[in-house]
Amino acid sequence: MGLLEKAGNTQTEDKKTTTVVKPAKKAAKVNEAAAKSVKVDEPTPKESKKAAKAKKAKKPKKTKTPKVRKERVIKEFPEGFDEVNKARAWFRTLVDLAVNFSLFSFYLLTNIVAGGASDLTYVLILSLILPIFNLVFMPYKTGRTVGQWITTTRYVNSRGKNPPFLYHLLKSSPVISYLSGAGAFLVLISASTEWTNGMIGVVVTLLFIFLLVPGDWLFKKFHHQSFGIWEFLFGGVWNARAQKGEGGTGNRLFQRLESLSDYTESKGWLEDKE
Repeated sequence: MGLLEKAGNTQTEDKKTTTVVKPAKKAAKVNEAAAKSVKVDEPTPKESKKAAKAKKAKKPKKTKTPKVRKERVIKEFPEGFDEVNKARAWFRTLVDLAVNFSLFSFYLLTNIVAGGASDLTYVLILSLILPIFNLVFMPYKTGRTVGQWITTTRYVNSRGKNPPFLYHLLKSSPVISYLSGAGAFLVLISASTEWTNGMIGVVVTLLFIFLLVPGDWLFKKFHHQSFGIWEFLFGGVWNARAQKGEGGTGNRLFQRLESLSDYTESKGWLEDKE
């Protein structure tokens, strides 16, 4: 009897396990079928583009750092130099004008008086060589013009160095400006002038060169350091005293020019009159 009861109990337990296991298996199969039946919705190309744009829009914009303006450095007269007085500056201007344009003026006046009949070709060639020598060769070689050698002066920038020879060339432009203005005036009043495009261009150019003189004067009037156009373009240039032998030594020409500077100083031509 005892064995029969045990056998009956084992059968009932097996039935229970079968009943419990079957629902679990069925649930697993149902879940697998449901997972297979559910389709994952993939985003369309338009939706993906919109999502990318939305992500880009969400990104914080980079803040632009404000640009710091550089303060203007005021150009000052260099240390170790003395400024030139008015008498010395005016005498230097007269000497350079005589060297640069005296022969050329003589050539023009002679041709006007003779009506172009005189042959002064050699005078014309020499009148062109002299300004090239004084405004190009001398500043390039020594940093000073003939007038500056005779008056013991020189041009100096804020670093205490000589400006390029182009500055010397442009500083002598007033005479060229006056000649250009005179040429433009003669063309304008001439009855035989044919107003072609080329002629109009020539007259406009001559008038522009002539207007550099009043333009330089106005610029100097309104500039806070009284710089003219050329001083401003070359970063500040001043007229300063020079030392004896500065710019060239051992040359007879320079020695002769320095002897002339001693002569002008002895005559008192380079000192301001009270």
